[in-house]
Amino acid sequence: MPIHDKLIKALSSLMTQITSDLNSLNILESQIKDINTYTLRPASGKLVGVIASDSSRVYRELRAAVLFAVQALAVRHIPGIEQVFIDAEAGYCTIPIGGVKAPIEEVVRRVAQFTSRELELSTAASLIREGDLALFDGSLFSFLWYGKLPGIPEEFKFAVRQRPHTLRDLWRSVASKLLEAKRRAQLLFIAKTIRRNYYVDKLLSTQSNTVISALNDLVIFDLLRKRGSLPRGPHFIEPIYIERSEDLPRPLKSLDPEDMEYVKPILPVTVTYVVFSYNSPPYQLTIPGKLNPEDLGEVLGALLPHSTTGYPDPLRVAHNMCKLTIQEFKAILAKLGLTRLLTGRELLGEFV
Repeated sequence: MPIHDKLIKALSSLMTQITSDLNSLNILESQIKDINTYTLRPASGKLVGVIASDSSRVYRELRAAVLFAVQALAVRHIPGIEQVFIDAEAGYCTIPIGGVKAPIEEVVRRVAQFTSRELELSTAASLIREGDLALFDGSLFSFLWYGKLPGIPEEFKFAVRQRPHTLRDLWRSVASKLLEAKRRAQLLFIAKTIRRNYYVDKLLSTQSNTVISALNDLVIFDLLRKRGSLPRGPHFIEPIYIERSEDLPRPLKSLDPEDMEYVKPILPVTVTYVVFSYNSPPYQLTIPGKLNPEDLGEVLGALLPHSTTGYPDPLRVAHNMCKLTIQEFKAILAKLGLTRLLTGRELLGEFV
C-alpha cells in the first residue's frame, strides 16, 4: 500500500500538539494521590476450576444482503484437565425493499454482537461447576450496553434460532443468561481496553488547566508507577463499588425502567485493577457483587496460578481457539460454493 507525502505532512502537523499534551500529562504526576494496593499471592488449598469464554464474529456486505457468522468457545481449566465447549450461529438479512429505520448493516452488526454475548454465556454455563471462576473478555458494563434497539426486519434469517422481533428481546436474553451464570459461579469481567474511568476523580487532587479529557485510569496508574507509588509485582488496587443504578456509567443508568430490572440484580459491582506478574500491565476487573479486599484477594489469588503469562491463560486459550479471520471466512464461503454472491468489489480483485 503506498504512503503518500500528504499523509506524512498531515501527521507531522499534529506532532507539536501531541507533544504538548503528553508534557501536560506528565505535569500531573505530582498532583495524583497515592492509593492502597494489596499484594497478590496464590490462594491456599485446592486449585479451583477456571472457565473462560470468548467469541469471534465476521461480516460480509453483499450487493443485496449482509451476512454474519459467530463462533464462541468456552474452556474449563484445572491442572492436567481441559474441557472445551463450542457453539456457533450465522445469519443474513436481505435489504428490505421498503427500507428500515436503522441502516441494515447496523442492525446486522448489533444482532451479531448480542448473539456473540449470548453464546459466550451459554457455552460457559455448559461447563460451570460449583466453586468455579468464570472469566469474560471486556467490561461488565460494556457487556450489557445496548444503545439503540431497532426492530429486526422480517427478512432477517438465522441458521439455528428463530428470529427475535427486536434487539431488546436479544438483549434481555443476554441479561437473563448473565444473571443465571452469576447464581452459579463467581463472574469476572477482564478488560484490556479502557473506555470508562473510575479512579481519575478519586486520585486527582486538584483541578488544573492540563488536558483532563486525555486522562484515564491507565494513564493515572502509569504515572503512579513511574514515581514508584505502585508495586512492580502482582497486586490489585483498592476496590471501589458501584452500588446504585444512578451511579452506573452511561448509558446503563438511563435504561428504560423495565430493562433496568435486569441490571439491578448485578449491583453492587466491584471495580478494581489487577497486575498478575512482575512489570505486566494492569487489567480492569468489574465483578458482580461487593467483594471487600480480603475476599477479592482470595478470588484473585485463586486465579493467579492460572495467569502465568501475566494474563489469564484460559482467556488467552479461548481467544485463540475461537478466532475467525475474514480470510478464513472467505475460504469457508468458497468451499460451500458461495463465490457467486456478488459484493460489487469484484473488479478490484476482491472476492466476497
